[in-house]
Amino acid sequence: MNKCIKIAIKNCNEINNYKQILKDLRYQSWLASNKAITYCYTFAVENMEHKQKNGTTINEKDRYGKSHGSWVENRMNEVMNMHNSGNVAQTRQFVSNRFKDDIKKGLFKGQVSLSNFKQSIPLIVHNINYKISQGNKGFEVECSLFNRLYQKENNIKRVSFLIDSLDDSRKSILNKIILGIYKQGSAQIIEDKKGKWYLIISFSFEPVVRQLDMNKVLGVDLGIVNTATMQVFDIDIQKWDRMSWKECKINGDELIHYRQKIESRNKQMYIASKIVGKGRIGHGRKVRLKPVEKMRDKVSKFRDTYNHKISKNIIDVALKYNCGTVQMENLSGFSEQQSETFLKNWSYFDLQNKTKYKCEEKGIKFILIDPKYTSKRCSHCGCIDDANRDCKGNQAKFKCVTCGHEENADINAAKNISIPMIDSIIVEQLKMMSKFKE
Repeated sequence: MNKCIKIAIKNCNEINNYKQILKDLRYQSWLASNKAITYCYTFAVENMEHKQKNGTTINEKDRYGKSHGSWVENRMNEVMNMHNSGNVAQTRQFVSNRFKDDIKKGLFKGQVSLSNFKQSIPLIVHNINYKISQGNKGFEVECSLFNRLYQKENNIKRVSFLIDSLDDSRKSILNKIILGIYKQGSAQIIEDKKGKWYLIISFSFEPVVRQLDMNKVLGVDLGIVNTATMQVFDIDIQKWDRMSWKECKINGDELIHYRQKIESRNKQMYIASKIVGKGRIGHGRKVRLKPVEKMRDKVSKFRDTYNHKISKNIIDVALKYNCGTVQMENLSGFSEQQSETFLKNWSYFDLQNKTKYKCEEKGIKFILIDPKYTSKRCSHCGCIDDANRDCKGNQAKFKCVTCGHEENADINAAKNISIPMIDSIIVEQLKMMSKFKE
């Protein structure tokens, strides 16, 4: 399982002007990478023409005295004359992977253009060229960025970056990399728009194999008041596990409060954009609405963090009850049904994806089901009726008109969603009801 974490660089112990040095290294990477991808493209075209004409591909050793990849790496070394050779090799691999992606996307079918690297290209650091440690001042990452000639001329070998404050999760990951529990991969050094530098460290680990019960299904009902409501169905005994109210639901107050705050703030900013200061007058609508765009970025970051938190909570409950399957309602059309802008833009698809890949990490089967009628079906007797739920009067209450079963509406829906093949069962029930009416 491959993952990565992003950590902020606080300062550098050996170099005072380290930011400028990093920019110089990045500039060389940018020039070399664009040259390299052009070499890859030219060689690929020549290779195709040679095969059409002669029936065989170009003999790379006859032409270059080595493989084409090694030849490209040598050309990159000429441009990246400050860089550690191992990092150049890793950068060449980075470019090669991008070129392969272009081919897969239809480069030679005219569907995409050849990739072009921007000056914000990341600095690639080979996994053997950096070491993570923890000292008195916190975590440090010692990197070998320069080649021998540059080291000799500037009397510097390796540089140590102090890491800015970390949350418990990132600290735990770094400690596991240090101890060898996680395998350290290559790293990237990047700069954001505000001029702050970050390290993106990749790592891998073998997923923990657990003996999950495939006959236990966690059903997840998504909503607004309760972001997620969960119930566990045991197929062997055809019953639901007992769960406390606090455990089975994830309250949506945080999401609702954030929505109200953002909507209020957006209204204020749109009004304020009509009467702007001299610094933004005459620069067009884009400049006037710049604060609104910043707010959109904040919403995007909140959405990503919130969906990670919700999906993790769902998986934690599944593991606690030893569920081998998670069933969630497919809300791909949810956005089109919403009138509120905030909810319309909310990415339930993103939440589903995050839950899916977290399930795959833990060996849990993930299933999306059609949510139609799951909120109107009685989990006790199977009756489907619009009158079972009074959406206008009391949306939280469910009362079956056939058997009189009463329950919280979200709990009832989650119970239905946890039943295997529930969407097929509902379709058959509706067919029988239609025949009965006839």
